[in-house]
Amino acid sequence: MIKLENIVKIYDANVENKRALDDVNLTIEDGEFVAVIGPSGSGKSTLLNIIGCMDSATEGTYELNGQEVTKMNAKQVQKVRRDNIGFVFQHFALMDYYTAYENIELPLLARNEKSKNRKKLVIKTMEELGILAEINKVPGKMSGGQRQRVAIARALVTGCNILLADEPTGALDQNTGKEVLELLKEINKKGTTVIIVTHDMNIAKQANRVIEIVDGKIV
Repeated sequence: MIKLENIVKIYDANVENKRALDDVNLTIEDGEFVAVIGPSGSGKSTLLNIIGCMDSATEGTYELNGQEVTKMNAKQVQKVRRDNIGFVFQHFALMDYYTAYENIELPLLARNEKSKNRKKLVIKTMEELGILAEINKVPGKMSGGQRQRVAIARALVTGCNILLADEPTGALDQNTGKEVLELLKEINKKGTTVIIVTHDMNIAKQANRVIEIVDGKIV
């Protein structure tokens, strides 16, 4: 379970009343599919980064699976992120000169997984996402949809239980975007908590719950 209480995020203390997040309270249960919607600059990506342990709150408390992240040191936060959370980005964030296999393998290398186990996990994840045919291709030789599937595979290969997606369809055409959303729904049905950030209400409506954020506040 994700629990945020009175979360405040200030990037520049010299700017009066400039809060990226302003007293945010939010609970997300295991297995939910949640969309966070809001205009550009509303604080939705900041919220996602705090949930994903990529950024820290200025004030307030954040609990993940009963552990208070806001009291952890950097090494503990890194472990929580590594063991629980996968990220998917709008522009894929793939290594241009790495193959699909090598891109997906990266988080396993960071965890010092043995070579045999890495191969088993990468192949299994690629099969589940229907991208085994892309195994030796570099991103430049793949379609946008296939690149996003590779990015999702990279996020899931470690067995994370929370998948965070920041504008996951933003760089895709409409039909490919629908395919990616259907894939995220399938991942959620298997038990993974999925949280997507979007500015498009049509996309947000695909989730089971929509959270709207404006000027750093949940409205």
